[in-house]
Parts: sequence; C-alpha cells; structure tokens
Amino acid sequence: MTDDPASPPHAASVSRSRRLVILVAAVLLVVSIGVIVGVRAVSGQGDDTTEVLVGSWDGRQITFVSVLASTVVFFVLVCAIPARRWWLAVFLPLRFLAFCAILPAGFLAAVVSENTIVPLMANGCSTGYVVRESTPWRHTTIDILRPDGFVATAVDSELRRGGEHPFAEGDYRVDMDGDTLRVRTYPSGTPSFALPVVLDMGEQCGPTFGRESPSTAPPTTAPPLPDSDEGPAPAPVSDSRDDIARMVQLTIDAAEAPVTDTEGVPVTAPAASDLPCDGTTAYDLAIRTDDNAASYAAILDAWTAEGYAEDRAMQEDLRDNGVVRLSARDRSSIDGLMHFSLTADCRVP
Repeated sequence: MTDDPASPPHAASVSRSRRLVILVAAVLLVVSIGVIVGVRAVSGQGDDTTEVLVGSWDGRQITFVSVLASTVVFFVLVCAIPARRWWLAVFLPLRFLAFCAILPAGFLAAVVSENTIVPLMANGCSTGYVVRESTPWRHTTIDILRPDGFVATAVDSELRRGGEHPFAEGDYRVDMDGDTLRVRTYPSGTPSFALPVVLDMGEQCGPTFGRESPSTAPPTTAPPLPDSDEGPAPAPVSDSRDDIARMVQLTIDAAEAPVTDTEGVPVTAPAASDLPCDGTTAYDLAIRTDDNAASYAAILDAWTAEGYAEDRAMQEDLRDNGVVRLSARDRSSIDGLMHFSLTADCRVP
C-alpha cells in the first residue's frame, strides 16, 4: 500500500476551507442574533408602540428575515464542524433539527414580505406619516406610523376586511381640517383616521397622489379659476350632505331595475341627515343589476349629464363638479358588483 502524495495538500486545503466556512458562519450567526436582539430591544420601548423602521422594512420584516438567516447559517455551521465517533450522536440530530427550523422560518419571512410600507401623502406633500399594511390571512391590518430616523412610533391602527392594500394602491384621500388630517380609504371608506398635523402643509408641493383633496390650503371666498387640465375648482366648504344624497338617488335611478346589494336586498338612498359632516362626508354603494355593464354606462352618463367633469384612473372612472367627487369601479368580473364612492368636503354652518 502506497501513500497518495496529493492527499496531504488536499486534506490541508479542505481543512482550511472548512475553518473559513466555520468562521464566516459564526460571524454571520452572531450578527443575525445581534440584529434580532437590537430590534426587539427597540420594539420594547414606549409601551410597545416603538419599532425599527429602515426604508420600507419594519421591525417585523427585519426580525423574521434575520431569524431565517440565522437558521440557515446555524445549519451550515453545524454541518461544517467536524464530528467524529460518538460526537455524531449529538451532531446528526442537531443538523436535522437545524434543517427543520429553516422551513417555518422561511414561511414566516415569506408572510411578512407581503407587508407594504408607503408614505402618507396629501396633495403631493409628505404628511410626516407612513402606512404599513399587513395581510397575514384574509384581513389587512393598517398601522399609521410616525417615523423619526430609524425609529417609528405607532399612532393608530385599524383592521380592514378583504385583504386589500388601499394605501399601497393609492386608494385613499387626505383632507386637511385645521390641525387635523382626515384620511379615508376607497372604495369602502373604512378604515378612516384623524391624525394631528405634524408638518407644515400650507404650500402646494406637487401633483395629487391617489385620490386626495384638491387642495390642502383653506378655502377662500372666491375660489381660483381652474386650469384647463385640472377639472372644476373646489367650491367653498359647506354642508354638502343634500348633494351626496341626491347623487346617490340619481345613481340608483340611472341603473336598470332592480338594483340590489350583495345580499339581494333592494338598495335605497340615504337621508341627508343620516350622513356625517365632520370635515368630510361620504357614502359608498356596492350594487348589482340584471345588466351591470349597461347600468354602469348609464350611471356615468347620468353624472356627466349633471355637469360633472369626467376623468379616468387605473380601472376607475372619476366624476367631479367641485363639490361632490365620484369614484366608480365595475368589478362585476370579481365580485359581481359595481362600486361607487361619493365624497365631499362638509362643514355645518
């Protein structure tokens, strides 16, 4: 039996590579655990209302991705450490458990990766808030956060059924009412938030984002003339509940009867006195008819005939006369319904 002259150098090279892998894996494991501990320490401050926020990554995402990274690195580490004789009785189960831990960690990381974090804008201006939308199952949790560097404080939170991310899709409206920002989402109008103004928003900052208020500046007695591409100028704020109720009735009358809701119950217009008037007022319709396509076209024509300016956004028709704004979507192919959201600025004299 002869010795292979290439074996000793090869064995030494493998040994060096193994030591390098162990060193790198150990460093990464320490870093991952340090990130987890640091994020949890920050999240534990302020009665659990404070958390880490780095760009579009919040503390939850950073934590679960770090957990996934640490489980993968730990698996590599226990596989790289040489185990001889009876040590195999310890390392083989440890390697198996480390591999099994990767699966739930990967699942949790995939779940939180569906979260969206976007800035809350009003008329192209930053409001100083960001919105996180997370949908672990079929409902969306919407959190309003106030960022300060790499730390954010939770301001408000609500639950929305259906799993949509209205803020990430731009389906929201922000109105400035004195020192309060009033936020509504479309098409349902809920959830809604009332947030204190934290940044100076007295000047126009750019184009409108989503379906926000035409202007954040207080109304004047003589509204400015509209530009040719901007539609009607906003009218002075007044009690617009009668206008909303009238246009809801017009929408129902323009559709082909019978007009029913998702349960098949006939739809009627609300009384003006039943509508809110706390800076804004709104009413949402989700209706179906025997011919949704024909009814949808007839409803839009009826609004246009009332003098409302036409506009079109992604999968959405818009109408506006400076007082009442309509957001219309035909989602018959999705849920069999036509969705209409009517909003207006409203203040009781």
